Amino acid sequence: MRELAMLIHETAALMRRRFEQAARPEGLTLMQWRTLGFLSRNGPQRQVALVEALEASPMTVSDLAERMETAGLVTRLPDPSDGRAKVLALTGAGEAKVAAMKAIADEVFAEALGGVSDETLAALTLGLGRIKDNLGGKTSGQTKDVDQ
Repeated sequence: MRELAMLIHETAALMRRRFEQAARPEGLTLMQWRTLGFLSRNGPQRQVALVEALEASPMTVSDLAERMETAGLVTRLPDPSDGRAKVLALTGAGEAKVAAMKAIADEVFAEALGGVSDETLAALTLGLGRIKDNLGGKTSGQTKDVDQ
């Protein structure tokens, strides 16, 4: 049991490091990459939704949003239903960056999953989804989450 827990932990750390390395030439941090992916999948979002999705502090997301807006990747506008809240949306440049990052993610996943059969991948996906559910996480049903 302990060996499985260590494998999960170490594999997650290696995947995170590999994605960070792959994103570096694009000028993105992993958190920026995750934000772009979340906005791409879910459309414009309030910053509070990003706080929850990224499991980050409101200050971290605010700083992140400001840097990404300065880079031209997102717009940050007042929420029409709550003037105190901000809504982030991808710009054209942000959408182009998402496309580039998806291509990089496909390469990283191909590298990571090299030699893993479809049957083994299905079993891993099912098992890890169950573990996540048991720990109170929401299983999205996606096998490839570019931002996670």
